Amino acid sequence: MTKALIVAFLVVLAGLTLLALRMWYTKRGADVSEDERRLFRRFLLGLAILWLVVVAGYFGGPYLSIAQ
Repeated sequence: MTKALIVAFLVVLAGLTLLALRMWYTKRGADVSEDERRLFRRFLLGLAILWLVVVAGYFGGPYLSIAQ
């Protein structure tokens, strides 16, 4: 069960990252309203936080198993 949740989380994270890249690529030169820019920045901030959680979990996992 745990491995399935990890894989699902990584799939969602990869999908959101690809969505962000697609949004950035299609809106590069377009005239976009300030509200859309603010929303996209919040989306990128949330995505960056998710990536930090993944990296911390990956590198912190061995330390957590040693402490038990």
